[in-house]
Amino acid sequence: MKTLLMLFALSSAFAAPALKCVPQTVPSAKKTSLTFPDGKTIKIDVVDTPATREIGLMCVRKMRKDYGMLFVFPRDMFLSFWMKNTLVPLDILWIGADKKITVIRERLRPSAVGAPDDEVARAGGKGQYVLELAAGEASRRGLKAGDRLKFEAAIPEK
Repeated sequence: MKTLLMLFALSSAFAAPALKCVPQTVPSAKKTSLTFPDGKTIKIDVVDTPATREIGLMCVRKMRKDYGMLFVFPRDMFLSFWMKNTLVPLDILWIGADKKITVIRERLRPSAVGAPDDEVARAGGKGQYVLELAAGEASRRGLKAGDRLKFEAAIPEK
């Protein structure tokens, strides 16, 4: 028994350190307002470069109901999102170039830090924009495919 306890103590001492997930400040994230069909407005961060889109909401541990992140792409296309190191559940909306919602994926489950890629939630849809909101917000606001959102965002080259 002493040998087993000693082996456990030694193996614990040399175990890999716990993975950390620290929210990153999105470099050069732009801010704007987004208005829903009911006239309610929220502040959003706009991410429109490959680097800022990659960071997104990784490692964020809390998300306000009156906040969103808008991903802007050069053109309307199929866009696949995955929740790697996204620690909060989200509603994700794909929005066409005409600013109408094309697809809503609600309550996507968060991932755990360091989760294997095959265990991370994924979702896709067609659009030029993708809006991430706190889970439950799409339903709470009565959003549906075809609804038009109002916002200003420059279209990036890549």
